[in-house]
Formats: sequence, C-alpha cells, structure tokens
Amino acid sequence: MEYKKANLDNLKEILVMKNLVKLRVEKENLPIWKNGYPKDNLIEEDIINNRARIIMIDNEIVGYAAFHHASDDYEEGMFLKNNLQTFSRVMVKDNYVGKHIGDFLIKNLIKEAQTLDVNGLAIGVDSCNIKALNLYKKYGFKKEGEYNFTYAYLDLYSLYFEK
Repeated sequence: MEYKKANLDNLKEILVMKNLVKLRVEKENLPIWKNGYPKDNLIEEDIINNRARIIMIDNEIVGYAAFHHASDDYEEGMFLKNNLQTFSRVMVKDNYVGKHIGDFLIKNLIKEAQTLDVNGLAIGVDSCNIKALNLYKKYGFKKEGEYNFTYAYLDLYSLYFEK
C-alpha cells in the first residue's frame, strides 16, 4: 500500500470511486454525503490545491481523503485548541472495504500532520457513521462537542499532539 498526494491524472479514477462509494452509502442507509456532496469540482479543487491524498495498491486508487488546515472548514474556537489540520471526504473503494485501507489512510494522515506546525487534527463526523467513529477513536480522537452546520449536524472530534 502506498499513501501519496493525488494529481490531476488521478481525477477520473477518484470520481468513479466517489460515485460508487456514494451509492454504497445510500444502500447502507447512512445519511451522510447529502445534497450532492461531494461534488466533482470539489475533488478537483482538492487536487489542484494539493489537498488530495490517495491510497494506491498495484497502481489502483483504493482510498481517498482531502487533507487541509482546519480553519478552512471550522471557525476559531470550535475546538479547544486552534491551528489544527483536518481531513474530509474519506472514502474507500467498495471491494477494499474491510481490508484496513481506512486504517492505513488515517494512520498516514496523522503521521503527515505530525510533520506540520499544527497542534493536532480535527474532524467533524456524523454520529451515525459508527465505522468512522470507531476508527477515529482507535487513534485517540476525543469528542469535543457538536455543531449544526448548514449542511449537517456533526460531532466534533480532535486529536492533539504533544510537543
């Protein structure tokens, strides 16, 4: 498995995976990724702005996440500390679910964040997304509260780095 930054050559393959993941999420009755989210242009912007991270196995993209500064998504004061990194749009290709791709992705996002001058990682997650919550908790993320965004009501979790 390889963790790396995505480039525009990966866009088509990521979009195909995203559309299949959206169908799976709907079939699983998870009320996440509503109202067309994430739109294709958002994934393209992730790549252009150097935010897109992918997991590759044998030249196939099997996982994806956007990785960026939390101030892009969250207001100051929403978490106990400021200057945090965040990730979003986490997805794993259907035939790789249950094969620890998400685990590998989160572990590498944490490792990359630790190389940056940030205080930790923040994430907003729907409380119904039990698999994601369990994975984040495995790595020490703690719930700090919840927030009603215009697009969803999310629980706020953080993982602070010791310095």
